Amino acid sequence: MKKLLLAICLLSSVTSRSQEVMGIKVDGLRTEVINKFKAKGFKVTGTPSVKAVTMEGTANGNKYEVVIVNTPTTKKVWKIGLYLSKQDDWYDIKATYEKFYNMLVEKYGEPNSSYTGFSSPYYEGDGYEMSAVGLNKCNYSAFWDFVYIEISQFKQVYLSYENAVNSELNTVENKNIDNKNF
Repeated sequence: MKKLLLAICLLSSVTSRSQEVMGIKVDGLRTEVINKFKAKGFKVTGTPSVKAVTMEGTANGNKYEVVIVNTPTTKKVWKIGLYLSKQDDWYDIKATYEKFYNMLVEKYGEPNSSYTGFSSPYYEGDGYEMSAVGLNKCNYSAFWDFVYIEISQFKQVYLSYENAVNSELNTVENKNIDNKNF
């Protein structure tokens, strides 16, 4: 256990810059993060699960579905995912992706890796781009250390922000739960 705490402390010092989504840190207790989104006008949708809650709202002129993901035991937020509105036009969804991609590059620098293209038999300009998106054959994505963006198969731009320390805590808590179930 001491080794785990030491590893978490070291990881914390390496990644002391906590990710923020709409000015809300990807950190803290689930209820605190939910309340911060509520203060911005977001509403809980559906029935929250033990590990996640979904909210909807508008910020900066964009409609979002927010997924707040927490550790199973301590309820610490380790990930916040954002889905933008569904789009049916390739050029619109690509423009939205590029807008948010450029915002992320401005904030975090060039991504560690990025992909732009389609899986066979699809290609940009064939007129079937949105079919490829729906079939998960569109490969528009970029990765930074704890930030991710993609055009999802749900025809939405998806952004994911993670907290490195709480992500590790999530892994530990899930292993402990798995070990108790054996």
